[in-house]
Amino acid sequence: MNPSRSLGRAKSTALARSMFSRRSLVRAAGGNGAGLGLGAALPAGSAFAARTASGKQHYDVLLKTSKETALWGWFPTSRPSVLTVKSGTVVKIDAVNQAGVSDARGPVAYFEALGVPGDRVLPELEEIHAIPRTPGSSGHVLTGPLYIEEAEPGDVLEIRILDVSPRVPYGVNSTGPCSGVLPNLLSERSTRLLTLDKRNRYYQFAPGIRVPFRPFMGITGVAPPTEAGFVSANPPDRWGGNIDVRDLTAGSTLFLPVFQPGAQFYTGDSHGAQGHGEIDQTAIEHSMSLTAQFIVRKGAGLEYPRAELPDHIVAMGIDADLETALRTAATQAIGFLRDATEGALSAADAYALCSVAVDFVIAEAVNGNKVVAAYIPKSLLPRR
Repeated sequence: MNPSRSLGRAKSTALARSMFSRRSLVRAAGGNGAGLGLGAALPAGSAFAARTASGKQHYDVLLKTSKETALWGWFPTSRPSVLTVKSGTVVKIDAVNQAGVSDARGPVAYFEALGVPGDRVLPELEEIHAIPRTPGSSGHVLTGPLYIEEAEPGDVLEIRILDVSPRVPYGVNSTGPCSGVLPNLLSERSTRLLTLDKRNRYYQFAPGIRVPFRPFMGITGVAPPTEAGFVSANPPDRWGGNIDVRDLTAGSTLFLPVFQPGAQFYTGDSHGAQGHGEIDQTAIEHSMSLTAQFIVRKGAGLEYPRAELPDHIVAMGIDADLETALRTAATQAIGFLRDATEGALSAADAYALCSVAVDFVIAEAVNGNKVVAAYIPKSLLPRR
């Protein structure tokens, strides 16, 4: 790991000014009203988005997925850390997608049946195939937990997504009876292999149909509160997890409330492309490497996950009931707008602004809890 170093006042100020109309301010609506101010200088740590002379993304430490660092889909709160880092560290995580890993034939035979040569299957998939499943866990393969030393309950973990890149050139979409939002549509299983073009621009879905390559991690979460008990990785929740917000690509930032010491970050379920909603149950399930900078925001307070994209702030509502998820997203968006304008907008003003200028999107519809994402244009906010 490279020694930590300060970004310096000029650089950190420039970064702060570059985010969200020169005043990046993310606050939780409702609850205790505590806010997360992002306009302050960044903590000491590695340079944000630094790249080497070769153009590859810089990172301080590499975390590989193996039988020692992987687990089947649940979020334990007392699992020993697979890596401990300080706030500000850039970590590259060689994650895997679960496609084929739980197949009775094993992942090599699964992919060979789809036309992938056995020597092009990630070798760690066979190791993970043999890991015992914890009863109640989902079929996702997670890597973690990553322990961030300074994080404590009540803080916010800021995850700056610097790069998401393919580890193999192919992914899988699989659906069938009882899958997705139309469980009675199909009478038999349908699995398709989708391969990237040589420049990683698109998948050839069918003659004349290209799906743009937009990689992201489907699962990005922290350990839940202890009182939540056993938590499967399938339904997303306040701690993140399987939120499947497709725009969490390189250049975006995710903010998660912290419930346990060290935050205990997990990731997996990487995707090469997905439509909002993921309606047939799967995206393009494709093993990826995630490079991200992990920053602890002390005492910031946040009720639900939130994200910052180049042109939008994304407030989220999550619930098993779609209408409740929508109401929560609306409440979060209204609270954000009021806080970001320092009260210049009344509740009625913010409600109206959401109605005329904010998009409410079903980001995830098929994993138990639904995720409604409110896309708030940064252009709505006054410049400072």
